Amino acid sequence: MSKAAVGAIRALQAFADTGLRGKMTAGFLSGLLKLIHPRAKVIDDNLKIGYPDSSEEWRKDIRRRVYENIAWTVTELLALQRNPEQVFTWVKNVHNLEIADNLRREGRGAIFLSGHFGNWELLAGWYAQYSLRRGEKFYIVTQEQSDKDITRYIEEIRRNVGIELIPKEVSVMKYAHMLKGGAHIALLNDIAGVGEIMVPFMGHNATNMAGPAVMSMLSGVPIVPVAIYRNAPFEHEVEFFEPVKMPDASLSHEERMKAIILECNEAIERFIRKRPELWFWLHKRWRP
Repeated sequence: MSKAAVGAIRALQAFADTGLRGKMTAGFLSGLLKLIHPRAKVIDDNLKIGYPDSSEEWRKDIRRRVYENIAWTVTELLALQRNPEQVFTWVKNVHNLEIADNLRREGRGAIFLSGHFGNWELLAGWYAQYSLRRGEKFYIVTQEQSDKDITRYIEEIRRNVGIELIPKEVSVMKYAHMLKGGAHIALLNDIAGVGEIMVPFMGHNATNMAGPAVMSMLSGVPIVPVAIYRNAPFEHEVEFFEPVKMPDASLSHEERMKAIILECNEAIERFIRKRPELWFWLHKRWRP
């Protein structure tokens, strides 16, 4: 993405807000997405895999709602830059927060597992602000985009809401050290991985990233799934889930890795099955 495009986004950020401005911003973005329908075939193919008995009409409706969710996700993230503490009024309910609080109280680290679901950026911003109120830091694993301008812009808006960033390229031993020291680190783990770690996702084999499994096995900290659901514009609820079950230590390293990754996939799948319109179906999750 060129500097001019980033400049256009900054102009949109200057306009974006709650109320009428929010509706106008989301309306513009939603209309643009529906006009150009990016990756419409990828969305349809993915939905056929995830929901093989679905009708064409249902898939078109989900695609429309996916575009709307993306539009509101961007709008909310831009509007949040005005005052990150707004997130406490936008997240109306939090379920099972004691799971994270108990880990904090015990001084234990945690790997928060989520996906490109709901407003995942708002979820990170909310927990970052929640952590700051308690004098703690919250980290997310980031990956540099092919365009350096957009990478810098994304990093800027994430830092603006209090998120600490860790490049994906950091060694796993560094992650393990941080987690053992009590760090809370989040990562999104719902895209195709590089390598041969093949386990099912939504009932179909897919390559998977090993990150959460490796980090958990090295550090001994739990993997805690967490989801954010959009109920309306600027109105969300967050849900923490019980930590992913760890496999028997008697299994081989490879068997343990696959078992953990499968548990992670099933946790994310439960989010998607509950609200399929909130997942980012534009990614080629299942590759030949």
